[in-house]
Amino acid sequence: MPSVFANLDHVMRSRDPSVEQRRASRDLVDMVSHATARGRTHGVQIINISPLGLMCRSDGEWLAGERATIWLPILTDYPADIRWCQDGRVGMEFVEPIKPRIYDALMALIPPRRTAW
Repeated sequence: MPSVFANLDHVMRSRDPSVEQRRASRDLVDMVSHATARGRTHGVQIINISPLGLMCRSDGEWLAGERATIWLPILTDYPADIRWCQDGRVGMEFVEPIKPRIYDALMALIPPRRTAW
């Protein structure tokens, strides 16, 4: 007789912090920039980035669900939706994914992370 829990493996994986659940791997970076939302511009420190989004640190006031623009080399003020905010960190998902060739050129201009958090 099959176990009732046989099909719940995905639930256990989703609760395991060691399992990577992102749709795209992130590149660790260390870049100072700025982002604008609700007409206010705040300084940000971009910590990681992928073609789909980024995570940054900021002292600004952010609201999950709001639209923002983030300044990135080549792309300038790139639109993103704020997905989460916690303890001075902000997760943003780009409205349009960055195309691979542009992402490669962008990464050539962004310094890699040199310090551990």
